[in-house]
Amino acid sequence: MTHSSVNEHPASVRTTLFERPFLTLTYDEDNRWLHAQWRGHLTLEAVREGSEEVLALVRTHRYQRLLNDNTRVTELGLSEEQQAGYQIMHLLFEAGLHYLAWIYAPVPQGRSYAENSVAVAGWPLILTFEEYETAAEWLRQAP
Repeated sequence: MTHSSVNEHPASVRTTLFERPFLTLTYDEDNRWLHAQWRGHLTLEAVREGSEEVLALVRTHRYQRLLNDNTRVTELGLSEEQQAGYQIMHLLFEAGLHYLAWIYAPVPQGRSYAENSVAVAGWPLILTFEEYETAAEWLRQAP
């Protein structure tokens, strides 16, 4: 585990918990949330591996808040059928997650991917956002 100050948000100290070319998972100590920063070209395999790691961390550490940051995603290489066939939201909430702020990926299918995932979750405490700061501010206000 490493401690680092993130350049874009220097006031926030984060502990790196998992790192792959497609995802970095950090715990933001100041804001008390798990930060998932997805990036690059995401395949079904990458989404599965990363999502399973998020789930394992939520289960182990009982994280209640997740900032799901897709601002650095360059391509979503999942079909609608693959996306529909792999849903993990209900497991995250069963594991103790209470609040999820999902920032859209800046790619054509980014909004529909997020909205489809949120729609099947059936959980009222997931909000989607265009920008990091708005999402972070909402998550900071969560109890």
